[in-house]
Amino acid sequence: MSSRNRANAQAHDQQDIRLFRNDWSALTPPQVGNWRPTKSVSVVIPAYNCQESLDLTLASLRHQTYPEDLLEVIVADDGSEPALELPKIRPANCRIVRVPDHSTGWGRANALHVGATQSTGEIIHWLDADMVVFHEHVEAQVRWHHVSDEVVTLGYKRFVTGWATAEEVSEQAAEGRLDRLFRLEESEPHDYVEKLINETDRLRAGDHLNFRAHVGATAALTRSLYERSGGLNTELRLGEDTEFGYRLTQTGAVFIPEPLARSWHMGPTHMMTKGDALRRYNHPYLAELMPHPRYLRPAGNRSWAVPLVTAVVVAEGSFEMVRTCVDRLLASDQTDLKVLLVADWAAVTDERRSILADPLLDRRLIQVTYRSESRVELVQEVPETVFPSPYLLHVPAHLGVDPPTVRRMIKMADDWQVGLVRLLPTGARSSDGAVALWRTSALSRALRVRRPDEQLDKIVAEVAGERWASGKEFTLTDLSTLPAAKLVSPSPRLVTGSDKGRASVSDVETIPVGGVRSLAAATRLVGNRVAREAAQQVKLRLKRPSRPAH
Repeated sequence: MSSRNRANAQAHDQQDIRLFRNDWSALTPPQVGNWRPTKSVSVVIPAYNCQESLDLTLASLRHQTYPEDLLEVIVADDGSEPALELPKIRPANCRIVRVPDHSTGWGRANALHVGATQSTGEIIHWLDADMVVFHEHVEAQVRWHHVSDEVVTLGYKRFVTGWATAEEVSEQAAEGRLDRLFRLEESEPHDYVEKLINETDRLRAGDHLNFRAHVGATAALTRSLYERSGGLNTELRLGEDTEFGYRLTQTGAVFIPEPLARSWHMGPTHMMTKGDALRRYNHPYLAELMPHPRYLRPAGNRSWAVPLVTAVVVAEGSFEMVRTCVDRLLASDQTDLKVLLVADWAAVTDERRSILADPLLDRRLIQVTYRSESRVELVQEVPETVFPSPYLLHVPAHLGVDPPTVRRMIKMADDWQVGLVRLLPTGARSSDGAVALWRTSALSRALRVRRPDEQLDKIVAEVAGERWASGKEFTLTDLSTLPAAKLVSPSPRLVTGSDKGRASVSDVETIPVGGVRSLAAATRLVGNRVAREAAQQVKLRLKRPSRPAH
């Protein structure tokens, strides 16, 4: 068997490897230049009013080492005026897709999505229209997708301030000498991305925030992974690559930086030149859709489109017990939480019945209790996953959590980076009936690789790890052992600032107000009092001895 055939056979055999977290070390991709690719690739380039830089990008793609018959290039023209044109120097299989012909939307995310849907490749390779890529750029990235459908590859780039012509780019690319097009010492790396990569052993030792390295200038993934993740959010105008990277994480994707996929980036990014303005714009949009990183959501007691935790409670048992279980969850000090309350709600109809002897009375009372609560959703079935919410929390209706329980479980999951945390109630000898926190990324991957005869929790442990803890240490309460009088909702948690130094409410002097004349008089009185107090403060400051100069 030739070395190329051996490499292809080895690549096929690796598709069944179960990767642990983001450690891609078990994968061995074919060596660049020593294998025969089999998968088709679509390079998708979003472009808007950038003919000059696009010409350079297409000139560099003209001389890729990836087989010409497996490579297509789609330029997604987002309504440029005048319309973009294909230059003379371009890849053999290259075409322009006019985005307005296929969508009423606009922006980079929308253009990328249109380009993806109009392309045909098994692998989608994003590339910005201001990139000059080295001749092995595509091959270096997509060789990984020949050994695993789970991976998202990330290319490298150097930012330059100079310029070149399409002819110069083509000439250097044809000779494999694009590294001479610009002086390396006069270029800049993508600092924060490379810092993250270098500090995490090329993301292999990274955590659930690895997606921060996902930037759209150059990256590749399989079409099947793109579709499973829901594709790009076409409503976002900026920050779409970060949000998409977050959702890719929740699908169980593995991020692989590929240093052999080199490129020159013509000019700085917007983040380099307008960082503060971009962060100000992106923050509220990303906070709505991404619970991670946590600094995006500093405000407590707010609801978001994608909650940090989605808790699932099957509404079995008495109305009082289910209500106590749910209300304890809602009273958690981790307020970024939503509850899915599961029962056959369709069976609760308004037909004539015995009001108090109704066999569905408990279910009916639960339904009316939560039908207006925005953080509770009544659903018919237990969901398999809560994607894109990053944590799924299963809570049996007979168990009650304390305010810090959920927050502490998340901390345990993140400290250990495990895919499953279980709290065993006092006296439990197995995991049955435990409170279980599942990491969505691990659950997604496990669901995808599990064979029919395998237990899901075992696969989650295999791909991400598992931890158990005593419910007693997390203050779990067995509600089924409490007398009916104790099955009550917790008191509201009041969040207030310190009252230190403030007068007691009963000591505050007030002025009665009644009628327009009294209102005017009260306004004068209050204003005069404020002015007198301010003047008194000034006198006190003037009487204080000044500090000697040092």
